[in-house]
Amino acid sequence: MIIAVHIRFSETQAGLSENLSFQCFTILATNYPEHDFLFIFDRPYPAGLVTRKNIKILLLPPQVRNPLLQHYWYHFKIPRLLNKYNVDHFISNGPVCSLRTTVSQLMIINDLSFLDKKNLYTSGEKRYLKKYFKKFILKASSVAVTNQHLKNILAEMYPAVMDKTDLIGSGIKIPHTFFEYELIQAIKEKITGGKEYFLAFITDASIQHTILLLKAFSAFKKRQLSNMQLLLMVSSTQKEELIEGFSNYKYREEVKILRPTTSEQETEAVAAAYASIYLPEINIPENKGLFALANGIPLVTSDNKFSKSLYNEAALYTATEERQLAEKMMLLYKDENLRNELIQAGRAIAAAHSSEHAAAKLAQSLLDTATQTA
Repeated sequence: MIIAVHIRFSETQAGLSENLSFQCFTILATNYPEHDFLFIFDRPYPAGLVTRKNIKILLLPPQVRNPLLQHYWYHFKIPRLLNKYNVDHFISNGPVCSLRTTVSQLMIINDLSFLDKKNLYTSGEKRYLKKYFKKFILKASSVAVTNQHLKNILAEMYPAVMDKTDLIGSGIKIPHTFFEYELIQAIKEKITGGKEYFLAFITDASIQHTILLLKAFSAFKKRQLSNMQLLLMVSSTQKEELIEGFSNYKYREEVKILRPTTSEQETEAVAAAYASIYLPEINIPENKGLFALANGIPLVTSDNKFSKSLYNEAALYTATEERQLAEKMMLLYKDENLRNELIQAGRAIAAAHSSEHAAAKLAQSLLDTATQTA
């Protein structure tokens, strides 16, 4: 069997360690050496990719920069390539697929935010997806979604596709061992001079709530009088000043800002945190909260359907409001039993979103499709 996979990553991604398709199908190539895999990139890929003998890497220009190029790439370039290599299954980078091929297609969907009012799509991208998404979802031989919220949306919009839709999880890397106490202390010494800290993820989806975080931290400090610090870990691509007027902030000496340049630096900062805070305003596939849970770090996150479908009982939920967020921070600080319960629940939730779990579900989906078309 020959399986082709579109591996798409953003220009700001340093590597492919967080790319669901790359991680999962590398696992499948290892587990199923009798099958051949084509990893198709539409843009230059990171150097030094470690692959197996049954993985062939192809660069297929042009880069998918806009809806017009995406339409050309999927409906004209991809069909020719699939025919050339006699591909049996094509894995698209959802929520799109090719309408001009008869090859079996599996759509992996981790983002339906183009249907929401708040999203990061351009107006052209939104129009394109809204126009063609129904055709894509009906054309696909099978569909994989990364969380229950997305599956619920599809069930409401297109109940007929539920028979071919599987929930696979987000496909994150789970650490096999946790940092020793001495290493955690060394990390804290480097970041905060040895003090405990809340780690807040500042991403494209959550950057709007940075000021709210500072206000809630102020309320926490006034009531607890502790040495706790706040680390803002910034991965947002937005260029504007992160915190206007920060020089006047009362607790500025106890707020640290980190812009990690490597995945190792990010992992260290997360693993040494007392707790994490992630308040996305937009329902996009950022795995920051799951990453914290996988590393045994409790999470405070936004109270909405999207978040609850991911974390269930493994997180504390808050409205995007200063008083309530501060209360959740104080609750974690004062209740050690609650914190330990959240750590255990979080590890269980993260395990259900592991790359290995997602790969196994994808393999089953491909097997089911092959059986149905045989």
